[in-house]
Amino acid sequence: MRKSLPLILAWLFLAVFNTVPGLAQVLAIARPDNLPEALKNHSLVKRIAAADQNVTGTITSKTTGEPLPGVTIVLKGTTNGTTTGLDGKFSLSVPSANANGTLVISFIGYLTKEVPVPASGNIAVALEDDSKTLGEVVVVGYGTQKKSDITGAVASISKDRLEMLPNVNVAQAIQGAVPGVMIQTGSAGAAPSQALMIRGRNSIKASNDPLIVVDGIPYSGQISDINPNDIKSIEILKDASSAAIYGSRGANGVILITSKEGVEGKATISYDGKYSIQEVSNMPDLMTGPEFYQFKLQREPNNITQTEKEVYESGEWTDWADLATRTGSSQQHNLSVSGGTASVKYYVAGGLLDVKGVQVNDNYKRLTSRVNLDIKINKWLKLGTRTNLSYEDKSGQAPSTGVHRMNPLTRPFDENGNQKIYPWPEDIYFENPLENLLFEDKDKSYQVVTNNYAIVEVPFVPGLSYRANSGIRMRAEDNAYYAGRNTGTGFEVGGQSSTNRAESKNIIFENIFSYTRDFGKHNIFATGLYSFEENESGSNRLNARGFPHDFLSWYAATQAKIITPSYTYDKTSLISQMLRLNYSYDSRYLITLTGRRDGFSGFGSERKWGVFPSVALGWNIANEKFFPWKDKMNELKLRTSIGLNGNQAVGAYETISKLGSYDIIANKATLPGYVPIALGQNNLGWESSRTMNIGLDWGFNRVFGDINLYKTNTTDLLLNRTISPVHGITAITQNIGETENRGVEVSVTTTNIDASRFKWTTSGNFSYNQNRILSLYGTLDENGNEINDVANAWFIGQPIRINYNYVMAGVWQLNEAEQAKQWKSQPGFVKFKDVNGDGLLSATEDREIIGQQDPKALWGLTNSFSYGNFKLTVFVHGVHGVTKANELMVDDVYETVRRNTIKKNWWTSENPTNDFYMNHKNANILGGDESSNFYYENASFVRLKDVSLSYDLPPGLLGKAHIDRLRVYVTGRNLYTITDWRGMDPEINDQRGTPMQKEYVLGLTLGF
Repeated sequence: MRKSLPLILAWLFLAVFNTVPGLAQVLAIARPDNLPEALKNHSLVKRIAAADQNVTGTITSKTTGEPLPGVTIVLKGTTNGTTTGLDGKFSLSVPSANANGTLVISFIGYLTKEVPVPASGNIAVALEDDSKTLGEVVVVGYGTQKKSDITGAVASISKDRLEMLPNVNVAQAIQGAVPGVMIQTGSAGAAPSQALMIRGRNSIKASNDPLIVVDGIPYSGQISDINPNDIKSIEILKDASSAAIYGSRGANGVILITSKEGVEGKATISYDGKYSIQEVSNMPDLMTGPEFYQFKLQREPNNITQTEKEVYESGEWTDWADLATRTGSSQQHNLSVSGGTASVKYYVAGGLLDVKGVQVNDNYKRLTSRVNLDIKINKWLKLGTRTNLSYEDKSGQAPSTGVHRMNPLTRPFDENGNQKIYPWPEDIYFENPLENLLFEDKDKSYQVVTNNYAIVEVPFVPGLSYRANSGIRMRAEDNAYYAGRNTGTGFEVGGQSSTNRAESKNIIFENIFSYTRDFGKHNIFATGLYSFEENESGSNRLNARGFPHDFLSWYAATQAKIITPSYTYDKTSLISQMLRLNYSYDSRYLITLTGRRDGFSGFGSERKWGVFPSVALGWNIANEKFFPWKDKMNELKLRTSIGLNGNQAVGAYETISKLGSYDIIANKATLPGYVPIALGQNNLGWESSRTMNIGLDWGFNRVFGDINLYKTNTTDLLLNRTISPVHGITAITQNIGETENRGVEVSVTTTNIDASRFKWTTSGNFSYNQNRILSLYGTLDENGNEINDVANAWFIGQPIRINYNYVMAGVWQLNEAEQAKQWKSQPGFVKFKDVNGDGLLSATEDREIIGQQDPKALWGLTNSFSYGNFKLTVFVHGVHGVTKANELMVDDVYETVRRNTIKKNWWTSENPTNDFYMNHKNANILGGDESSNFYYENASFVRLKDVSLSYDLPPGLLGKAHIDRLRVYVTGRNLYTITDWRGMDPEINDQRGTPMQKEYVLGLTLGF
């Protein structure tokens, strides 16, 4: 009885649970070999024996031996897959039907490896570094290519710069990371104003902005609408061959942005959150109240007002800059879910960005959502969408720039704590610079961007596919502000408002044919395009003043005394055809031929169409049999290209004649009339840029990089030429003039130390650019030299943007009294350079070029250190060869001292400096005529841009919580700057606007 008891209990167990669904899978770990013979043939036991096998393992780096987190393991031919944790370990259930199958193991930066499903249930795999990265696939526009087959100048942004830094927009991630790409910061703040420029300035008056392409569709929206956390990769096309596929819009380079997409495998939930504290990076050293009082007492002792005396004597002077600033903060939250099967892949994400800037009331909020879906209907048809919704709110106005100039001996608030309309009663020219805080202000925008595609793999022609792209972008803006009677702006006119409603729409449809085939050693990749694009925008603006009350703000505009409506509308169309052929022989000899034809509605009737060809050649020298250093060099490729691109800079209706209203009063009656304001031009078209590029890609085991030399000549510049006023018009826009732009770009990445626990890598880039004007209007002087445009400071042979003014030669010293007297001046007053030596100052003879406004050299240097689960990244950015006017150094030009200024090293008889003239109301004037209302300084700088320290928690601490990844990190941004610039910040243009901020960030990344 005792011997049969286990058998009876087993039968009872099987009888009870035999019908429980999935029990065999739960008991798959049981082995029937040791069961009694009576149980071996039971149906449940057979199901257990045939159940899934649990395969476990560890994936490591063959070079370092370190475990690799995030490695993808997929059972070949199925959708069954998983990823490794932080310890490099994984667990995967393999059905018995696939017991003899293959596991595909892949990870970015490593060679993909296939291994059989182990009979033992456990494996250990070491992946090899893909040190060449030649198999890496790079987006090149209307398709992708292996990096080894690229013949043009294409650069990529690292993943860490997109994910680990507190980037408000994409431009911040790009800055300093790619050679030849300059970010121009117009203003700092919660939503910084930044513009991108690739390889310097080609155009004089037209836009130099690059074309932005998102998920294959040209993007006409604002780059700030794109959530950096949703971006998978950024490629930048810099040479003519790479950008020629975009024809009349590719002259200034192309930025290709690809959003994240789902991958085959289980659903993955990711969260990334950041919180930051912001502080003013550098505030101008303005005079305090007592310092300003002494400054004014020395210059104009009889013009000190009663208010200034009272404030000075009370000791309660006003620090206006302090009132206008605060400790800012920012928070970002991004949540995404991705995954898929062999048929359906998805990526769904949402993001929140909420910034409270360092200036009071400078706020920015952005909400984004993204749905990326790829559906494989059958073997020959695939559908997908890339849809993004965004909402922006920049409501509220920060204090005006007057806070940095306001007299500190004035009072901002009355005895009740309310803002005073005029802080200086004796001088009501100055309104309260804090008045913007009292404005009712609304600045919101809504946008939807949906790019959809269908791919047909033509069944009867191997390698031939057709892709239909459709893109729709719609944006609505709602802006309004109201200045009430409690502000200087509203008090003077009885309330003032402005409202603006604007809408823009962009529609694109593209037909793309691609053909890819290998014929032995021959590889062909051909692309054909036919596309149509339409852009439409309009706005309705209403300005009003003289309101009966402030209660309804702008909603009471119909009751205002003065109402001024205005309307705008534009609509353009673009039709394009493109052919591109990529040919490779034995991965050694490469050629790319491209031709694009564009027809743009904005061009003149005689130049509606333009053709933009290019050719590029590549030679993978390292793949040659005779190459002697195959064991030392992984890569050596020579590239060259030449081609033509366009700058589609003509407005919608710029080529047609226009009339403007000109009312006439006759017999006390107003009669409507019209006058010509523009002459039509049938031959007005695009600016054309012809670029030649020579590049070399090279790589050793631990060191790789590239170098590019380029030269661009831009012709048919859009410039305004002066004409006879006989037609009632004094100037017309024509395609005339030429510029030249040349430079060099270098990038290097090294693995300095690659030990078992410690790794140190360095990535650096450097670029030098020089542009100059070759021709303007073609008008020659009596000596046969082309005449310069002095009024616009455009000079033949000089850079496009230069400073042109009198040169300050210092200060007249005590031993120069007699010489100064000849100039109707005296020691301590400003001294200008007499260029022609005639003893007179002439606007045409004595002004000189004082540096250029665009930098000559840019560089970035990133050092990354990792030890165990810790990683430290340090990024330094440098800008050199730029000179700007420092408006904060300009002295008050009024006879009486009315505005504050920064502290200066004033000239005195005891301090005979040449740094700055004496504190006197006329000291900035020479010869009783010319004043030093300018002060040019070197705006070059070296900035410790980003420092980031991260830590990945060990998997042992995460397993119980079912968390695959948990990373915490801290980041500092704009920590330290080395510069000779004495203004607010050398990077920003507006020196009296929002100051640059330092940021201290705490971040968290979770993966489930």
